[in-house]
Amino acid sequence: MIKTKNYSSLLSLGLSAILIIFSACSDKKSETLITEDFRNLLVDTLVLSKDLNTAAISPSLSYFETDSGAFLLDFRKLHLVGYQYPEGNKGFEKFYQREGPDGLGDTDYKHVLTRDGIFVVDADRKIHQADFQGKVLQSWNLPPTPANRRYSNYTVIPNNPITHLENKLIIPDVPYVMNENLMDYKDWLVSLDLVSGDWKYISFPYPEKMREFYEDPNLGPYSHYYNSKSNQAIISFPVVDSLMILDNNQTRWIDASPQESLIFKKGKTVPSGEYTIFQPDHSSARYTWITFDPFQKVYLRHVITGLKENEDTSTQFHISKMVVLDEDFNKLGEIENLPNTYQGFATPDGYYYYLGFGEVEEKVMFGRLDFSSFVKP
Repeated sequence: MIKTKNYSSLLSLGLSAILIIFSACSDKKSETLITEDFRNLLVDTLVLSKDLNTAAISPSLSYFETDSGAFLLDFRKLHLVGYQYPEGNKGFEKFYQREGPDGLGDTDYKHVLTRDGIFVVDADRKIHQADFQGKVLQSWNLPPTPANRRYSNYTVIPNNPITHLENKLIIPDVPYVMNENLMDYKDWLVSLDLVSGDWKYISFPYPEKMREFYEDPNLGPYSHYYNSKSNQAIISFPVVDSLMILDNNQTRWIDASPQESLIFKKGKTVPSGEYTIFQPDHSSARYTWITFDPFQKVYLRHVITGLKENEDTSTQFHISKMVVLDEDFNKLGEIENLPNTYQGFATPDGYYYYLGFGEVEEKVMFGRLDFSSFVKP
């Protein structure tokens, strides 16, 4: 288990950690990886239907097996929907309250679905546990905003999901931007004990490279995945090719970059009426999310490599790909030509990726991907 609040081990990394990051960056081109086109990995399509009660369906759903069969759960705007899997038919739905004794608050998009119900962050001050009948079972206070910070921002899903362990929640606190005042802050992951209500921290520092990208909202927030099986916290920074792995009181860096070299571009301040605002450079490369498929046992690290021009309009779209790693963080290859930047979801049959609308807007399509070509014999 990760030991929390151990600053001495983190600070002892010092220069060696920085050298590891940049050594990995300089040597990463020596290996040859498998490169697959997204379309070649598609083996099936799942279609879900919207109705009068369902205005939208999330790109990332949650797979659960129950006594009544397998379901894909979606929770949006206080509305829980369960789709039968693999058929795709709506099996049940439940509306939750915003206020009152069973109210979940105004930030219900900050949540995690579990077998024990739904945990929802309420205005970055509390977290509520509600059952599947809409009743709030228990609430806990979240740590107050530290004195050296202006705000707390608990969880930004899906890039930073809440992780539910048996009697514990791992809740990320993510800065909107990085600046000099935050560079020394380390308590970014909160470990909340659901029995005692106490919290501890899984602490890690931002790497020195982040100093080059202060105030940039695209290049400041980290993303992470907490692997509940291995008790490893995997941290991905937008402008760092390596992943930070926190494991049993040890910190190590693992290269998880694509074969092409990335160009990170900081934005700039521009006048906007009476104010001056920061304008990100959307053509910049950046790493956006990291996740794990527990069934195919691969990590997926998403990276935006630049922009492409739409041939029919002046609209620009991101060029993005996924780097594929095994459960020991060995690079297996990469997937290119992704249709969008959304994170998908894992099932025993494969990893599903959002494809957009079908022939009509009421039909939402997900493509099932087969990663077997990456698995080494």
